[in-house]
Amino acid sequence: MLFCAPLFNHKSVHEPNLWRASAGRAACGALSEAWKRLDLGGAGLQRANLELAGRLKRRGRAWALLVGAPLGLHRAYLDDAKGAWLWRIATVGALAATLWDLRVAAGVGAAWVAAVAYDAWWIDRRVTALNKRIRREIFRAGEAPPPGYSGREIDPPSPSVPSFAEQERLLREAARRGAPPGPAPGAPPGPAPGAPQPR
Repeated sequence: MLFCAPLFNHKSVHEPNLWRASAGRAACGALSEAWKRLDLGGAGLQRANLELAGRLKRRGRAWALLVGAPLGLHRAYLDDAKGAWLWRIATVGALAATLWDLRVAAGVGAAWVAAVAYDAWWIDRRVTALNKRIRREIFRAGEAPPPGYSGREIDPPSPSVPSFAEQERLLREAARRGAPPGPAPGAPPGPAPGAPQPR
C-alpha cells in the first residue's frame, strides 16, 4: 500500500497539528474505502454516468457469449428472453433429432449454423438499439412535467397581425361579397392602383 500523505499537515502557533503520520496512514485506507461507498445518486451527470456504465451492453461480451448459443446466453444477455428460450428448445430438439435419425440431424445442423450466422449479424444491431434505449431512459428519468404542460411559449402570436388561416378566411369572405381583395389588416400596403409595376 502506498503511503498517503495527510491532507492538512500544517503547523501553526495557534492550531495544533490535527493530522499525524499514523492517523494519515489509517485515513488513507479509510478514504479509499469511502470512495467505493460514495453515493452519487442525485439527479446529476455523475449519477447518469454511473448508471450508464453499469447498464450499457457491450458488443465484445455479446460476441463471447455467442459461443454459448445452444444455451441462448447471448440472447439472455441482450434482454431477449424469448429468443434465449427458443435457442434452448431448439438445442434439445437438435439433440433428440441426432439420436433419432442422422439425416434429420444434418438438416437441423444446417439450420443451427444459419441461426448462428443470423445472430452474429443481429448482435451489433441489438446492442445499438438497446444502448440507445438505455441512454434515453437514463437521461429522461426524473420528474414528469405538471399536468397540462405543453412546453414553453416563446413568442405568443401578436393580435394585430392575423394568422395565415385568418387571412385566408378574410379573402374568401371578400370573394363572396365581390369586393376586390385588398391587403389584409395589419399587412404592409401594396403599390397604388395604376402605379408602374417593378420589373
